Amino acid sequence: RQEGRGNAQGGSSRQALTHMLSSDARNRLAALALLCLPLPLAADEEPLAATWQRLQFAGEDLIGSVVTTLKLSPATLADLDVPPYRELHDTPDAFGSNQPLRLEANGEVRSLFSRSTTLANAWFDAASGQVLLRERTRPGRKGSSKIHRFGARGVARLRLEPADKRQAGLPTTHWSHRDHKFYPYDLQDSGCSQITIPALLLYHVSSHPQDSVYCVFHDDALYRVRLESRGSKVLPVDYTVHSRGRLQQVSGTRPLEEIALHVEPLGEQADAGDFELLELRGELAIQLDPQTRIPVEVSGSRAGLGDITLRLIDASAAAGIDLRR
Repeated sequence: RQEGRGNAQGGSSRQALTHMLSSDARNRLAALALLCLPLPLAADEEPLAATWQRLQFAGEDLIGSVVTTLKLSPATLADLDVPPYRELHDTPDAFGSNQPLRLEANGEVRSLFSRSTTLANAWFDAASGQVLLRERTRPGRKGSSKIHRFGARGVARLRLEPADKRQAGLPTTHWSHRDHKFYPYDLQDSGCSQITIPALLLYHVSSHPQDSVYCVFHDDALYRVRLESRGSKVLPVDYTVHSRGRLQQVSGTRPLEEIALHVEPLGEQADAGDFELLELRGELAIQLDPQTRIPVEVSGSRAGLGDITLRLIDASAAAGIDLRR
């Protein structure tokens, strides 16, 4: 496999040809490349996969707390052909997959005066990491749900809102306020070979080399995110591991690899200050256990809470993986 999966690659001759093509033609070429089957693996190469199936993080300070749970599960493209996702079936050059997975990312933020919940799902290709569809819902009377369907020429968005208190208590498929938009992007000009979302970066650090560059779509805008390894730190950990039918408490100090996120906006819609990972913004970093490749800390800041670190409290191994230490 080629390194730097998030970078556009090619020699000077390809660059010359690219500049001769129109923007639409270049996007169609990108669509053909991205919709093809993944390249066959070398004889000694294993499929890329995360070592974990479920992760739960928690962090708190004197005025509030954050709890986030991530869960990977098998999926099918038929999942995307049900209401309300099917309303985005006409997304131009929509991405497909022969090996889709689903990531649930649910979070709750509590402070002295408020509480908010976010329920998110993302379908993506297990081999490339390309995101297919993302849904992010904030329940409640003033809640909303954003659904994005990704394609080679841009992303189609459906925003749902409840019309009244009665609708707010129903599933989002019953919310009657609807708004459709399309956000175009140029994969070639942006230097993107694929598109992902913030929560999937925790999948990538477990299954891809740490020093990688990704094109990340968040809150209707595109960013380039570089993951930089900053070496090892010895830090305390305390979490439970579910692995091969057994439980183990991992506690004490461990050498962890720090991975910093460098966020660069792509386009006028993007603002680095708005970029979020697990409800956190600002100076973002991930602490990774280099032996098990599990993310054990995510740090950043949150409005109303200040700087905060989410620490792993519970982890379940992927099938066939032994995470016991």
